[in-house]
Order: sequence, then structure tokens, then C-alpha cells
Amino acid sequence: MATACLDNNHLWQDMGLPNRDALSELLRRYFGSLYAKNTRNMKWKRFFYKQLCEQAEVNMCKAPSCKVCTDYAGCFGPEDGSPSAGC
Repeated sequence: MATACLDNNHLWQDMGLPNRDALSELLRRYFGSLYAKNTRNMKWKRFFYKQLCEQAEVNMCKAPSCKVCTDYAGCFGPEDGSPSAGC
């Protein structure tokens, strides 16, 4: 999973899974406490990076709140099968 986070597509694609739901189920089953932290359904790769930034006390968002950040659509929302430039 960590290696797949370094690739350029959605995490579920980089892991060879059929869709985001399959990745979410895997995380729910094997990493329940981490899965539970993603309360706003943030895209998983972004969520992991955000967790690391918070541990390092680095603000990755361009705004004080994700809801007003110009990258909001890149972090939240639907994922189709198209490449996502790391989302």
C-alpha cells in the first residue's frame, strides 16, 4: 500500500483493485481505526498524506479549512477510473 501511494493514479488503481469501494473495504477490515478517521470520505491517498502532514505539524491545505481550499474537489468527491495525478 505504501509503495502504491507513490504512483500517479488513485490508490485503488495503483493497488490493482477494481474500484474505490474495494480499497475502502480492505481498509475497513484490516485497518479499522484508520478507516474510521476518514469521516468525510476523503480520497485515500490524500487522506494518508494529510495524516502524515498533521503528525509533522505541516499544513498541506492552502486554506485554514479544507472546505474553502481551492483543491477541495481534488481531495473529496467521486473517483472514476480515469488517472488522477495523485489524488
